[in-house]
Amino acid sequence: MTTFDVAVGLDEAAMSQAMAAVYHELYPDVFTGSQRVERAGLEFDVSWDVTAPPTVALGPPPEGRRLVAQHLVAHLEPPPGLTVEQLIDAYVTTLEHTTFRVVANDMTMSIQGGGEHATVPVKVTLYVQVDSFGPHLTLRPLKATGTTGNPTDDWFLNNIILPEAVKVAREFLPGIDLPPFTFAGVGLTPPAVDVTTGHVVVLAALAGKPVPTPPFPENWPQSPFFAIMSDEAKLAIGRAGVRSMVGRTFGDSGRVNIGIGTAQYAATARIAAIDIRLADQGAPQFAFNAAISGNVRAGITIGCTTFGVNYTLVAAPPPTGRIGLELSGTRVSARTQHVNTFLLILSPSGNPLEWLLSALTAPLLQAVTAAFSPLITKAFEGLSFPVTTLPSVSIDTSGVRLVVTPTDVHFATFAGLTSIEGTARITGG
Repeated sequence: MTTFDVAVGLDEAAMSQAMAAVYHELYPDVFTGSQRVERAGLEFDVSWDVTAPPTVALGPPPEGRRLVAQHLVAHLEPPPGLTVEQLIDAYVTTLEHTTFRVVANDMTMSIQGGGEHATVPVKVTLYVQVDSFGPHLTLRPLKATGTTGNPTDDWFLNNIILPEAVKVAREFLPGIDLPPFTFAGVGLTPPAVDVTTGHVVVLAALAGKPVPTPPFPENWPQSPFFAIMSDEAKLAIGRAGVRSMVGRTFGDSGRVNIGIGTAQYAATARIAAIDIRLADQGAPQFAFNAAISGNVRAGITIGCTTFGVNYTLVAAPPPTGRIGLELSGTRVSARTQHVNTFLLILSPSGNPLEWLLSALTAPLLQAVTAAFSPLITKAFEGLSFPVTTLPSVSIDTSGVRLVVTPTDVHFATFAGLTSIEGTARITGG
């Protein structure tokens, strides 16, 4: 059983594409720099240049436990009652689900001083944690690691470039405000974030339930973008969508010749209830079953005498059919796809005389059913309601504004649940 009702994911390639867009707008003002440093009585000028866009790497970092252990041993004392190992276990569990890496594979470091000058290739990895508070995501640089393959050069890397990488990242990595994401008026909890191998996933539950917590699915759809609805969320959407139809009333009145006299009538029919169920597993559809109730009041005139007759109106079998989800761009809506044939049955009520007179009023019954059946059918056939708009996410950093928008989306099935999958388009700059 899932702990989430809605999950929206974006893949590693799309995040790298966004990082590349930021790089091209900010380079060389960012991603290059220099510092003067003293070592062993000598002064050195150290400069660096990230010569190509960094990439984003998702999934548990290699040697993550060792890095966490080094950091905790150096900076934290375990609280009373906890061992260092228990503290490490707790941090590793949290970081595995909330941390990604920004990797600069194409980078050089130049060192000049002491009568020498050298330029060496370096690789720097920045570890970033995603913190969520309400709809706001904070990207928090934790640590930078790297290597040059030379112990002397590593000193400059560790003491100059890596601390600078963390400092610069704290300045330009943006906070991200997630847009409101609701389904047909169905409220959701604040989001939780799960960083997996291949995707960053934002998860929420239906309002009133706890915020989702691990364990989350180990595997997600492979598409660059996806949105998944649980069965419970889909049912909530369907029930909210048809709520306005419950209680809808239809009326008709008239005069009918019944052969031995005339019948003047007034009739009402009402949609008393609509039950929403799941259709085929994972299909973007609902099945519905409606209850119809009503009554007919007639005055039957035979000669100079008028008799009152009352009927109870019901549908048997009741109206049933299917409502399907539809996609138009990033807009998701629902519309009736099919209404099954149903019958309206009128049963006389009251004293024996009413039952006797009702046997003479077949033309009246035909008139009422001929009026109401197409009205009720049309009401269900015309049912449609908006569900949601797949969200675009805006990213603002250092004067650069990017918008990540789902595109080329289609319905699919994931683990028996309804999903919407597609790609992501990065625009702006």
